[in-house]
Amino acid sequence: MKATFQDQGTVRSRRALVAGSVGNFIEWYEFGVYGYFATIIAARFFTPEGGSEVEALVKTYASFALAFFFRPVGAALFGRLGDRIGRRPVLILVIGLMTGATTLIGVLPTYETAGALAPWLLTFLRALQGLSAGGEFGGAVAVMTEFAP
Repeated sequence: MKATFQDQGTVRSRRALVAGSVGNFIEWYEFGVYGYFATIIAARFFTPEGGSEVEALVKTYASFALAFFFRPVGAALFGRLGDRIGRRPVLILVIGLMTGATTLIGVLPTYETAGALAPWLLTFLRALQGLSAGGEFGGAVAVMTEFAP
C-alpha cells in the first residue's frame, strides 16, 4: 500500500517532535545532574586546601547559574547560524556540543590534581553548555513549529 501525502506529513511531524524533544531532554538532564551532584562538585572542584565548604557550594551554584546567562547568547548565535545554514545541522552541532561538554566535565581533573585550573575548566565547560542549550531550544522549537500540522 502506498503512503499518502498526508501520511508522510504526519511521519515528518512526529520525527520533528521526537528530535526536538530528545534535544531538550538532553539539555535539562545535564542541568539536573549538575544540580543533583552540586555538593560533590563543590568538594572536588571548588574547595582548595583549607577552603570553606559553604564558599565552595556558592561557587558551584555560581557556575551553575553562569550557564543560564549564556543561553540568550547561544540563542542569538546559533539562531542566526541556523537561519543561514539550516536548522538541522545547527541542532546536530549544539546537541554534540552539549554532549561533548558534559562528557568532558565527567573526565575533568579535580582541584587536587589540576589545582586552580580545575574550576576554570569546569566554568568554561558550563558556559559552553549554556551556549548550546540556548541554541538548542530556539532551534528545536522552530523545527517543531515548521513541521506542525
